[in-house]
Amino acid sequence: MLKNILIVFLLFTANIVYAGSYEDALKNNDKVLLYFYTPYCSTCKAFDTTFDSLKSKKLGYGYVKINVDTPYGTHLFLKFKGRYVPFIILSDSKTKKSVTVNHTCVMSDVCLMRAMKSFNG
Repeated sequence: MLKNILIVFLLFTANIVYAGSYEDALKNNDKVLLYFYTPYCSTCKAFDTTFDSLKSKKLGYGYVKINVDTPYGTHLFLKFKGRYVPFIILSDSKTKKSVTVNHTCVMSDVCLMRAMKSFNG
């Protein structure tokens, strides 16, 4: 029991660096839409259609879907101060700037595209 508590403590206090799909997308694209989800979230399942639709429009973004229930996903979710799922972040590899997409905008293609265009500057 003590061993498990110590492992959890170390995971949350250590500055762990994960190399994964988000980092790969930043290397290959200037801008990335990062979508945090959990497999049991019904809103996330509904957003999957919107996410796939955005990917097909070729808006100049890399698209990354991250499961919050994995160590890598938990690390990024905490890094971006995630509070709910689906949680959408727009990130720019050149400026190192990231913004959170308002949760009221998540289920609307039009609202998300507007947020993406305004993030482009």
